[in-house]
Amino acid sequence: MSHSAGMTCVRPFRVVLMGLAGLWLTACVASQAKGPVGLQPANDRLLLAGEIHVAEAHLRDFGVDPGPVDGLLTAETRAAVRAYQARYGLPVSGLLDRRTHLELLPGLDQPGVVR
Repeated sequence: MSHSAGMTCVRPFRVVLMGLAGLWLTACVASQAKGPVGLQPANDRLLLAGEIHVAEAHLRDFGVDPGPVDGLLTAETRAAVRAYQARYGLPVSGLLDRRTHLELLPGLDQPGVVR
């Protein structure tokens, strides 16, 4: 077997390997969220249904419609949280984060409040 015959077998392998690597990288980039819409701040804990229910009731009291007050964190609830956050100068994330909780549920940071 000559040296050139061995190289012709290696070249297609390299081409296929490079093509697969390029395809994989393209898929990784394409699967990433586009712009700030896809970015979500991390929640520091899970919310209980009771906390969501109270937050929904308070959102309604503040004139923002969270949809049904049922303790479920739905798209309507998140939209209401975003509207509330925008109205009151909070970072707009749609999440019931600690800062939003403190504004939405007065007294939450008081000593003796059971969470």
